[in-house]
Order: sequence, then C-alpha cells, then structure tokens
Amino acid sequence: MNSVKAPPGDWDCKVLLSRIPKNGEPCHETFELALDAPIEHWGQEYAPDGLVIADARFASANERILAVVSVRAAFRLPCSRCLRETGVEAAGELKYLFSLRPARDSRDTGGESAPEEDGDVDVIQVDSFQAELDVTQCVWEALLLSLPEGALCKPGCKGLCPICGRDRNEGDCGCRDDDLDPRLAVLRDLDV
Repeated sequence: MNSVKAPPGDWDCKVLLSRIPKNGEPCHETFELALDAPIEHWGQEYAPDGLVIADARFASANERILAVVSVRAAFRLPCSRCLRETGVEAAGELKYLFSLRPARDSRDTGGESAPEEDGDVDVIQVDSFQAELDVTQCVWEALLLSLPEGALCKPGCKGLCPICGRDRNEGDCGCRDDDLDPRLAVLRDLDV
C-alpha cells in the first residue's frame, strides 16, 4: 500500500472570504476528510481509522484573518515495544494569520516584495482577487504535527525479548540476560 506524504488531492478545505465577517465576529467551518492510505511520518506509517475531522474558526479585523485550525483523527500503528497493532488518537491545533493587504511594494524593499511580519508571526499573504481562503495545507500541517512519535498498546507493555523475540506480555520466555557487557559488570553489584 502506498503512503501519503502530502494532503490528498480530494481534500477541499476552503471557505468563502465573503462568509467571514469583517467586524471580528467568528466564522466556523468543519471539514470531514478521508484518508485512503497511511500517512508516512516519524519514520513509520499511521494507518487511518476513520475520518479526519478538521475544525476551522476564522475572525477578521483590519484586513487580516486569524484562522485557528483544530484536527482530530484516529490511527493504527505498531506498539513501540511489542509491535502489536494499537490505536492512537491524534488531536492538535495551530493558528495562522492571513493578510488581505497588498504586499509591500518592491520599490520599498530593494526590488523584492517582502513578506509581511507581525512580531514572531509570519503572515500568509492572500491575493486580493481571491474569492475563497484555502486552508487545506494548514489542516495537513496541524494533522502531521499532532501525530504522536510512537504508541504503546498499554502503559505497562513489557515489549519483546531481545534474545528470542517473544512478546513478554504473553508470559516469560525463560531467556536469561547474562550476557552483560563486561564494562558494565560493576553496576550489577550496586544496591539501589
């Protein structure tokens, strides 16, 4: 099965700019998005287990739009210790600032149009002729950043035996771990 490394082409997360009130009142849009293949991230594959729910809230003032993008989704992936398939929830939220103001003139910035900044926040420029705001990439970023680095099937997972590979959650395999690195042998005698 192929894995997904970019937002699927059928994801359509757009809102009409005319729907966002200019007086700062919030506007809300929910997107239910399907993933047909696993996401490849953190060196592993996250198999989707249902829809990705994206919730976008917009507020506009002074020719700027604040977008708060929240995502939640369920995935299946191997336990980090015993490799059993386990379910994991991913949920996260990111904020984006869009500007409807025209980009600064290139004459003011030495020949290149400079991106607008607001302190530590990068401002995403929106062309004034656009009728809608596309937050598909924002939803994808929020989803990727919400994925856990790993998952455990249960908090006390004992993992696999490093000698025979048996799942220690199913019982003791009888292997002895006497092959201690001689440089660490002194640690065995410590009373802790």
